[in-house]
Amino acid sequence: MQLARAIVRQLAELPRGASLPGEAEMISSYGASRSSVREALRILEVQGLITIRPGPGGGPVLVGPQSSSLGRTATLFFHLLQTRYSHLLRAQVALEPLLARLAATNPDREELRVLERYATPEPVDVETFAYLDRACAFHAAVIAASGNPVLALICQSLRDIAEDRLATRVEGAVFRDPRERQATIDEHQAIATAVLAGAADTAEARMAAHMEAYCTRVLAGHAELAEEIVDWH
Repeated sequence: MQLARAIVRQLAELPRGASLPGEAEMISSYGASRSSVREALRILEVQGLITIRPGPGGGPVLVGPQSSSLGRTATLFFHLLQTRYSHLLRAQVALEPLLARLAATNPDREELRVLERYATPEPVDVETFAYLDRACAFHAAVIAASGNPVLALICQSLRDIAEDRLATRVEGAVFRDPRERQATIDEHQAIATAVLAGAADTAEARMAAHMEAYCTRVLAGHAELAEEIVDWH
């Protein structure tokens, strides 16, 4: 574990996709045995921070901190805590309005640029999964624009877990009417507009109403699914 920590300190200085030093170089640099280096890399791979490419020219490559990796680890604890998907939904209802407020007050306007596409009316084929892809991407964009990496990583990991189980089944059944899907896109536009305008109170209120309405409809339309225990995966 100590060697894994030492490697992580160096990883923090590398961009995602960067190749790590080879095994022989790590053995020399850290003064460690081959088995210790391999065990440290295995720990980092299990945590989702690196991937090991096989074959000539392969080796460890930095993936970086991913919300999906945190989510996979969290599902183990959630499962043991008998956490239900309804709990995940309620956590999103509590967190995402705060993230919208933080995004609206984020002084780094470059981080908000991705939201510009959602603030402009754009034709979306609400009859297909292009709608679902856009809806998920919108929430991810707001979360990322919050400027708080701790809350962003936690909130997105919760969305990853919930979407993995609920998104396709719920959106296809609860929001099957194209008019309802278009209404959701319009709500996203209103939230994005408020965030870009720096209207923190409005952004928070609109996201709160949006998330509460979504949660209510999912719980009403898919009560049996929402009450499932989160599975470890």
